[in-house]
Amino acid sequence: MIKRLFQRKKSSLISTQYKLFLKESLGITPRDEKWYLQAITHRSKKKSEENKGDNERLEFLGDALISLVVADYLFSKFPDKDEGYLTQLRAKIVSRNYLNKLAKKLQLDEFIIYQKTKNTYKSLLGNCLEALFGAIMIDQGYEKAKQIFTVKILEKLVDLKQVKAENRDFKSELFMLFQKQNKTVNIDIKENQTTNNAKKFVAVVFMDDKELGIGFGNAKKEAEQEACKNSLTLL
Repeated sequence: MIKRLFQRKKSSLISTQYKLFLKESLGITPRDEKWYLQAITHRSKKKSEENKGDNERLEFLGDALISLVVADYLFSKFPDKDEGYLTQLRAKIVSRNYLNKLAKKLQLDEFIIYQKTKNTYKSLLGNCLEALFGAIMIDQGYEKAKQIFTVKILEKLVDLKQVKAENRDFKSELFMLFQKQNKTVNIDIKENQTTNNAKKFVAVVFMDDKELGIGFGNAKKEAEQEACKNSLTLL
């Protein structure tokens, strides 16, 4: 009894707010807090006695986990779709840009520990999300991590209708349509310089030498896709 009274309570490695976030947003009560602290620590931050690691190794683990969970989810969700369609859809969801958006929706950005500089870390949010699920897998097991990502991320935060719409290949659709109609189609792409010397591309779709749709983008493919999309709306 006396021994218990004088025992020091073990201090928490993570903040109360972060702990509440894990509980309310993901339904997690950490068993080993060090993994969750490491998951939100960027390599730019100086190490301390309490936090000796960064999230790069956990990111590697989480990347593999998320890719597998998304593949399993899409395989069950779309039983009639072929391998090519599922691969493109998965690539969109696990892309760094999309994972950044998911991490932002989850409000994970409020807890990331990193050294603020003039340089922006473009992959910071997405990498942290991967690392967090790497930590969950170590701490809670694969099945639990899979369940949480499926229920809390895929079913709650991922807009599959939007992902499918963005995944459309408008160029292929347009060329197939014209092929059925025995019409000739060409796409002219030009590079323009903006006022701040940035590259901008303009794509114009021609049907039998008649101008149809125009598209703009920071990359050739982006401009091309927009031009084909705009052309389809005019047909």
